[in-house]
Order: sequence, then C-alpha cells, then structure tokens
Amino acid sequence: MIHVPTPADVARRQSPEIGPVTEGHAEALRTFAFFPYRGPKNAPGSVEPAELGRRAWEETLSALASLAEPEEWTDSNPTVRPLPILDSFLRYTHRRLVMEDKIAVTADGEYAASNTGLLTPHAEEIFGLYQRNQHENAQHWFFVGWVAESNRDLLRNFDEPPQMAEYVTSASELVYDWRRELKLAYDHILGDNIDRFPPEMVKQPLRARQALDSAINLTLRRVRRNHKLVIPQWYPKLGEAGAQFLMPLDLTGDGTADLALVVSAVGDRAYRGHTVLTLDMAYTNARLVARPDSDWLAPSAAPIPAIDEAFDVDEARPVEV
Repeated sequence: MIHVPTPADVARRQSPEIGPVTEGHAEALRTFAFFPYRGPKNAPGSVEPAELGRRAWEETLSALASLAEPEEWTDSNPTVRPLPILDSFLRYTHRRLVMEDKIAVTADGEYAASNTGLLTPHAEEIFGLYQRNQHENAQHWFFVGWVAESNRDLLRNFDEPPQMAEYVTSASELVYDWRRELKLAYDHILGDNIDRFPPEMVKQPLRARQALDSAINLTLRRVRRNHKLVIPQWYPKLGEAGAQFLMPLDLTGDGTADLALVVSAVGDRAYRGHTVLTLDMAYTNARLVARPDSDWLAPSAAPIPAIDEAFDVDEARPVEV
C-alpha cells in the first residue's frame, strides 16, 4: 500500500531550498516525464528538438485545459507562453507532489500517476497517467495522457487514486490572523524589489515606504472586517512549511491593488512581510492553493513572466516509448 504522509509529516521536513525531494522522482515535471508530440503526422522532419518540445508541451497544456472545468489560464499577453497560468500550475503542483511523496507507482514499476488537483466539468478528478519509458538516457516516464477518475487504465492499474497536493498543515493557516503583529523586511522590499513599485516611486524610496506603510494600515483595517481579502499562496523556493499570505497593497490611493505583500507566520505571535509581488506573480502562486475568489486578484492583471523552468533541449528530447 502506498504511504501518504500526513500534513504533520510534511511540516516536520526541512530543506535549504524547496523541501525534500522523493528519491527516484525528478522535481521538474518535464524531467520527470517525456511529453510526446501527437500533432499532424506530416510535421517537418527538420524541426529542431527544442521546437518539437515546445509544440508537445503546448499540446499537453491545451489537452488538459479542454478536459478540465472552464477556467481562465491565460493573461493579458497570451502570445508570450501558451496558457501560462496552467503551465506554472502544473509545474509547481508536480514539485509539491514530489515533496509529499504522492506520485503513485504500480508495484511492477510500469505505470505512474499523479493528481492534478483539477476537476472535469462533471466533477471528476483529473490525473496524469505515465508509463515507464523503454529508452535509456531519457526521462524515466512517458506521458500517456490526462485522464478522469473513471478511466479504465487508471482503475485497472491503481487500487486507490493518487492524492492531491496539500499546502497547509491546518485549516487555520488559510485565514490571516489580524491580531498578530506584522513586521516588514524593508531592506528587501524597498532595496531589492523597488522596481516593482509604481514608476513614480521607483526613484523615491522614502515616498515608496510611506505609501507602503499607509497601504498596509488600510488593508489591515479592512481585513478585520473581511478576512477573505488576504489570500493564501504557496511558492516552493520560500522553503517554508504551509502556505503564506498575499495582502493587497493600494500604493497610489486609487482604490485598486498595485502590488501584493507576501506574509509568512513566524512562530505563533507574529507575521513577517518579506517581499512584494506583482499581481501576475501573485495570482500564479495563489492558484496553487485554490482559485482566488477576490476582486483584487485576477488572472489577466498583467503578463506573467517565465518561471525558472524554461524550455530546453534536455527537457524536450524527442524520445519515443
């Protein structure tokens, strides 16, 4: 039987980077498995491996978006990357599943499966199904397809479906406690990330600090009356157990959020605001925990920059099963 760690097990783990990585499973999704191109058979034979990999990944994303409940997976500049929010969602969800030992593998090592955390329009869970790759010097797994929980191959090979990724150790971590003191890492926020502030504040750090303090005070007053205003998020490189929070910052006073403050719990009595994110970055991180239900954080706020897993030839090597 596959052991599924409890939230307490996960919380006790430590790592200098993003947390423990299961032996045998690559933390990068496209290193974990080969995603084949299943497009037109008359595709030019001279296509470079990296380009073929791009086509295969775009095809993979489109297939999942079509199978899942309708959701906005693009941003205001969809030509940069296909379905960029879904792209980031899949990659980071896989990392979390590896950290939690939730990649299910059959006893004979022939098949693997993972829970995407998404549902079909009829509320069936969606899984990634993989078969052992027969080729050496390639990814260990070969992507078979996205399947619903009623899929015959999934039922035939797995007695129990793989579990979803979890990002918190208790339900209380999903609600911001306004009673705790909030301390800000001003040096990092205003020193390293001042370029994320509105243009008129970038070269005026004193003005930026005043706007930051004012925005936080205003948000905290509102949070006491509406706890949903602060949204949980997860980002693997922060290396902290459980979720963090995203707090809207209206720096210009026009009634809309300009940035999101990332807040993490420190002990049982305080929070630390350690960085600020643009709204596009914030939405990508928040979507891992749950689809944000907020007026201030939407998927089309701004273009989403490429994350640290870029397309490359190593990930996109054209190996057939």
